[in-house]
Amino acid sequence: MPRTPFAEKLQIVLKSLSISRAGLAAGLNVDKSLVGRWASGTVRPSEHNLSLLTQYIAERVDGFSMLDWDADLGGFAVRLGVTGAVSDSSMRDWIPDVLIEEATRGAKRRAVAYEGIWRSTRYSSDLPGRFLHDITMIRTNADGVIEFSTGVEGIRYRGRALLLQHQLFSIAADEDSVTMMFGIFNGVARQKAEVLDGLSIGTLRDAGSSPACSAVVMHRIGELTGEAEADEALFEASVTAQNPLAPEGSIPQDLQDHLARTVDADTPGLMRMFFQNSMARGPLLDDGKAG
Repeated sequence: MPRTPFAEKLQIVLKSLSISRAGLAAGLNVDKSLVGRWASGTVRPSEHNLSLLTQYIAERVDGFSMLDWDADLGGFAVRLGVTGAVSDSSMRDWIPDVLIEEATRGAKRRAVAYEGIWRSTRYSSDLPGRFLHDITMIRTNADGVIEFSTGVEGIRYRGRALLLQHQLFSIAADEDSVTMMFGIFNGVARQKAEVLDGLSIGTLRDAGSSPACSAVVMHRIGELTGEAEADEALFEASVTAQNPLAPEGSIPQDLQDHLARTVDADTPGLMRMFFQNSMARGPLLDDGKAG
């Protein structure tokens, strides 16, 4: 996701000091999620925390002071001893302009239809016959880019999504576990989205971090406030409150069947979520109120 100037500088700090977000949080005696919000650009440190961060850096970089935060990105990198080109990288570095332009138009028209807190349902790879829930936040940042955050227990994947035609293409990463996640989800043409489905690719938590592809259905469970810090707190609270393992018998049979339908014995090795069979939809009409 696009980072603020401070967030870019914090990435340089982490790189120059060879420290993780968790390590920095421990050094400052603050919550790891707070450092994550600094690094993603959703929150800027308070004056107190910025002073603590400055002191922490000064103990490792001679003469570092609050004034150094005012330097441009290149000057800040030099001050921290980071060599090589430093730039505000963007999706344009690796995605063709025509797709970026189409996704930008799509986001302007329809991003608001997807913003919210979502709960996903997918099969468990470790417990046959059981299902897992993750929490996802979809929102649009100040630059009009769709941000995509997924949390389960201590893992937080954060990235971006491109809205192309009726699909959301997402890419996200968890910097602490050094792993990535990709997704393609069927969208909704005109209504506000209430259910999405698609495929998600990530890695298992086994010894070799084996690649895995999961069929996923997402249900909207909450709305955003429109305030970045409050929305981040809502996302974190939702992740904390959600038991990742769905209780036995809690997943409706039609949802189980839909997730299973992505695998076909006639096409081994292939998973697909056909648009014509998609569960993606807007709000259900109330027959008593429909006119």
